[in-house]
Amino acid sequence: MDGRSEALRGLRILVAEDEMLVLMEIEDMLGELGCVVVARASTVAAALAMADDTALDGALLDMNLRRESILPVAEKLMARNVPFFFITGYAGRAGETPILADALRLTKPFTKRVLSNAMVQAFAGRN
Repeated sequence: MDGRSEALRGLRILVAEDEMLVLMEIEDMLGELGCVVVARASTVAAALAMADDTALDGALLDMNLRRESILPVAEKLMARNVPFFFITGYAGRAGETPILADALRLTKPFTKRVLSNAMVQAFAGRN
């Protein structure tokens, strides 16, 4: 395991993703990077509950869960000082709020290396 991956070992992560196969792939990559998925959500309501009550080092948030914006979850995480980034299948940024426009995002599909780099950038020093 390299130094970048070692920096991620043990991080407690929330993954909000509504496509089961994508969720499973992300969980596999996170496991290979040494992270622990402590919460997973496929709806905004579930993600909000987990963002409230779960000890987290970071979160990966699909921008839309079942056609509902993830923005309330991002706001909750910001209030708790939990870093996050967005994962999305959309490349555009038009009409976004500052939270969405300024946040780091990965465009699906992405590789484990790209995920690792983004996590080190977003969650550095959380472990």
